[in-house]
Amino acid sequence: MSVRRKILLYGLSSQKEISQNAAEKMLYKKGFVLNERNANCLFPHNKNESLKHWVTKAIIFHILRKKGRNVGTEIEVGNAIADVFDSDNRIAYEIENNFSKTRRERKIRNLSGAKDVFVIDLRSVPNDIDAAKKYLEEIVV
Repeated sequence: MSVRRKILLYGLSSQKEISQNAAEKMLYKKGFVLNERNANCLFPHNKNESLKHWVTKAIIFHILRKKGRNVGTEIEVGNAIADVFDSDNRIAYEIENNFSKTRRERKIRNLSGAKDVFVIDLRSVPNDIDAAKKYLEEIVV
């Protein structure tokens, strides 16, 4: 299924106000779909996103914003959707649980608009929010 189809199917809030033509132009020009309407906003993926996934995404978003970065969540990058995307450095953060090697490689390949991709395994993120924040501060660049 294409990314554009997934966006329509999931109804991603981060992509709501962006037309198909505008998204294609942004992808062609800069490799990701981020504009003034969805930059520096924290969006959920869909109703099936776990609370731990969302909190982890929120912590990463917060860390990057404190560093003064332009950040987006659920952003179309290349042929995939990044959980968190630092547009200043073109770094995608992908949060997953039990990511197989094959699926990880495919996701990294599909995030072709990013210069770098950090895959964060939810199993390694502590359940305590303070410990999770400390753990993620060591990972986020």
